[in-house]
Amino acid sequence: MRTLKITGILILWCCIFTAHAQNSRSFYYLIKKKDIDEGKLRIIYRTPDGTVKPIRMCYSVLKAEDLHISNGVPAFHFETIPSTQYDSINDCISNSTPLGQFEIDVAKRKIGDKNIIAKIPFRAWNWGISFIPYRMRFQQDSIPLTSDSKVELSFMYGYTSGFAKINHESITHYYFTGSAFLGLSTAKLQKETVTNPQALTRNQDNVALSYGVNAMFGRNNFGISLSLGFDVSVGKNSDLWIYQNKPWLGIGVSTNLGLLK
Repeated sequence: MRTLKITGILILWCCIFTAHAQNSRSFYYLIKKKDIDEGKLRIIYRTPDGTVKPIRMCYSVLKAEDLHISNGVPAFHFETIPSTQYDSINDCISNSTPLGQFEIDVAKRKIGDKNIIAKIPFRAWNWGISFIPYRMRFQQDSIPLTSDSKVELSFMYGYTSGFAKINHESITHYYFTGSAFLGLSTAKLQKETVTNPQALTRNQDNVALSYGVNAMFGRNNFGISLSLGFDVSVGKNSDLWIYQNKPWLGIGVSTNLGLLK
């Protein structure tokens, strides 16, 4: 039994590590020319020797990564650009631009100035974990609307859309994730929860497969989730369970497995 538990923990750790790596690869920010032209986003480019050089955003939108605070300055890198359209234009951001540092200018000009806040949208396809401690089950036959509380873990995979709120001190991410989830649960078969009580000789607990869709509203790596799910009991007398493959609503907390730093 101990060996089985250790094996299960190792498998779970490997899954989480793999999901974390996948999340990092699929995550990107969107730098838009429109925001720069309208003054909503001010970008400074420093060459490899630290010299500030004027540069233009010629593409309408580019993907960026590794947004972080470096010595009190928000900085990032552009991903490889799939187009070569502006590679021959020296003052355009392109694949020909020497590797340096792109900074987001949120510095105050005067003591009395308000803090400058920049916003950058981001997107990702990502894995996560959802904990659903509260479920509400709809009325089934003679059993009225009921609820139950139990902490259960599910893996989820979905699409994340949000924005990063940036100032000279911190980067905070706000987002929505729509996902599908899959996990294990427990089906309690009792006289009150089966369609044919005479066929059930004693109360029993079956393993159940939980699946459904999840809506997560998050800040950085954690958020509140709303779930619409279904449970499928596996094992003896599963066909008697009154909640077999019936919908339920859940409220819980979710994490995107280190998607955001």
